[in-house]
Amino acid sequence: MSKRSEKYLSGVPMKPYDLLREGLIMLGVIVVIVVILASVKSSPDYPTVRAQDVANLQPVAYLQTSATILAGNSSIQHYGPPYTEDRENAQHLFRLAPANWFGVQIPINPIQDFILKPLARASTLDPNVTGALDAYQSASTDQQQAWLSAYVAALDKATVTNGEVQIPPGDYGPVPTMMDAMLALGKAGLLEGALESNARLPFEYDFTRSLLFFQDDVDANVAEQLDLSSDQWGVIHETGNYPGAWWLAPYALLYQVPPMNNSTNADIQAIFIITLIFLFLIFLPHIPIFNRIPRWLGVYKIIWRDWYSRKKGDSGREA
Repeated sequence: MSKRSEKYLSGVPMKPYDLLREGLIMLGVIVVIVVILASVKSSPDYPTVRAQDVANLQPVAYLQTSATILAGNSSIQHYGPPYTEDRENAQHLFRLAPANWFGVQIPINPIQDFILKPLARASTLDPNVTGALDAYQSASTDQQQAWLSAYVAALDKATVTNGEVQIPPGDYGPVPTMMDAMLALGKAGLLEGALESNARLPFEYDFTRSLLFFQDDVDANVAEQLDLSSDQWGVIHETGNYPGAWWLAPYALLYQVPPMNNSTNADIQAIFIITLIFLFLIFLPHIPIFNRIPRWLGVYKIIWRDWYSRKKGDSGREA
């Protein structure tokens, strides 16, 4: 230690402390705990819900999702930034909506991007799909909705035989042909590629569209079975029993208390509260009254008890 440091620290109680040893001890303890819990609880990861799995295992749910999106009933339709221009639905706090500041960064038109564009790519291999698309797009909006409403209602009575979905007879227009093509894309494992085919890189890193495709029904049902859903999804929710995102527990706690537990602005409210707490802790040493709490509690005397016992003994001998 330099003379300047010795002078600066003169009168400050000090004691030997091996930081390297303490760090290695804590690392060893953590490694043992992680290994034991990993052996007992296994991995918390749940297999990715792929379009191919949904198309083969739950074809009716796959078709219901596709038809619902085509009908314009996707939750993304009016989500707002960063996906759509519907700024009224952006989460806000004190009339401030940060999402609107940045605007639409990932423009998504569910009907076009999730259904019609993938079908247009599939139509290059199947002339029937081309005719169905032309017939659908040339029809009036009312006629399109009539076909889709009838088709979605018929799916409630659909049966699956040898992987083929059978629906009752009805006036569905070209919709069944279009939906069968969507199902074929899924079964072949090509839906994700069709959704994300705008990428210009050799590898795809942005899976936004494929993740959003099944979020309303399929992903929600999987989450329900894994006990991951609630009135307000907390950010700590994760597949498996352990460990979960435990460091995000404060956020998850806020999702369960008013007003966040029933607010459409729960995310931004939780972030605001945690930010205030974080700033409070950072500047705690400079906040009057609160910075005196450690002295009032006296916990430091327990931590430095050996030094205080020596000081007391020295005082007794001097007396």
